[in-house]
Amino acid sequence: MRQSIGSRIKTTNNNLDQASDRSSSLPSHIMQLPLTAVLVTSLTINASTGIFFFLAPTTIFIFSKCDNQLSLRLSKLYEEKSSVVRKLCRDQTFSILHFCCGLYCISSKVTFDKPLHDTPSNFLFIFCVYLGNYIFKFFQDLLLKSKLPLYKINLLHHFVTASTFSVLVTYRQNAILGVIGLLFEGSVLLFDFCTLVRLLGANKNGIFFLNISIVRFVVTILLRAVCPIALLALTLSRNSPLSLGYVPLGFFFMNVVFFSMINGWHMKASFDSLKKRLLAWRLTYYYSRPEENRGHNGTELNNFTTPSQSIARPALPVIIPTDNNFRLCSPVSNVNMNSEEISNIAVSRRERTLPQISAIINDNFVVDGPIEQV
Repeated sequence: MRQSIGSRIKTTNNNLDQASDRSSSLPSHIMQLPLTAVLVTSLTINASTGIFFFLAPTTIFIFSKCDNQLSLRLSKLYEEKSSVVRKLCRDQTFSILHFCCGLYCISSKVTFDKPLHDTPSNFLFIFCVYLGNYIFKFFQDLLLKSKLPLYKINLLHHFVTASTFSVLVTYRQNAILGVIGLLFEGSVLLFDFCTLVRLLGANKNGIFFLNISIVRFVVTILLRAVCPIALLALTLSRNSPLSLGYVPLGFFFMNVVFFSMINGWHMKASFDSLKKRLLAWRLTYYYSRPEENRGHNGTELNNFTTPSQSIARPALPVIIPTDNNFRLCSPVSNVNMNSEEISNIAVSRRERTLPQISAIINDNFVVDGPIEQV
């Protein structure tokens, strides 16, 4: 009896020791990934700080050794808006890096084998770099808010993106959303490039700016509409998002709604920019042609008449009232007004009588009698 009790106690102690070993090894395994993620994110923030302060001055110094118009414009732009140039240089660098990482991830077979669960370690490393980038961008735009348009929308976008990738790294789920976010950087790259070209004073009506607008519109449609829809459709046809945890599932649907609005805004902005550039290019091309050949083209503007066909119209008299209550009266058109025979004026809406007019600029005509109501 005593031996059986002792053996039971010994077995129970062994089970407790094994359970304690498992419980002690589980936190270390769980904490290994967040500690690595924190390290990579911190290194990315430090690298972003160094690029922000040293990349733009180094680039300007190299270009200053060249004696051409581009170098002069870059130097002048850096003198006037040094912080904006530093921001663009840093953002362009990381946009190129992240877009290349997105192409690498989309070409990997793991992306389609496990799009929602068990994110591989190399993907997590890329996501940590992306997370550090957007943490830095949040504080960067917060400090430069006085020099950036729509900075509140940018801060909201950066906050949502950083929160999403922190959840992706912590739970190791929703890898497909991270890959789609990396591909978005291709359109951001062209958007920032257009901003830099515009700040350098490039001709907006030229063929170069028009080509950039066309490429930007095509790439935006491809990366922010076609690719996300195709990847999500392929993923949801094979996997159910309901298998995710509660927090990743909430972020999954939140990102679908939020980034759909952001992508719609980007596509609308690129389309409006392309439409303006096309109109400006057509007008520039039309007015750069010889004047005698404009009338033979079917694309001429409406109501366009040559100088020989223009109708000479007499200048209308300008009337200045002296009554201070004139500003309270209804507006009235004086197109048909005869400055030599002013008798009365009809008011269209409420038939109110206008105050007396005592000065006419062109003819110095004065009306002494009262103006009768019609």
